[in-house]
Amino acid sequence: MARNYLAVTYDVCEHNNLFEDMNHYPIDAADLEKQVKECAKKDVAPVVRVYESETSDFKEFRLYKEYSFKEYECSCNQ
Repeated sequence: MARNYLAVTYDVCEHNNLFEDMNHYPIDAADLEKQVKECAKKDVAPVVRVYESETSDFKEFRLYKEYSFKEYECSCNQ
């Protein structure tokens, strides 16, 4: 059975208690990490979560993996 993946970018600011989803990107299993990095760069997102589903409508899904990008972390405290 084919797996479907969805990358969700998040805006995060610990100083302001912010953890908010921004955009959703359907991605494929081929070169997953490269696609996740591109999503993070596009949205300047410090966190990208990849969700996995057995259906293309993502009615039932589970967290596949979470990626963190230090280069996009909020620096409003500094």
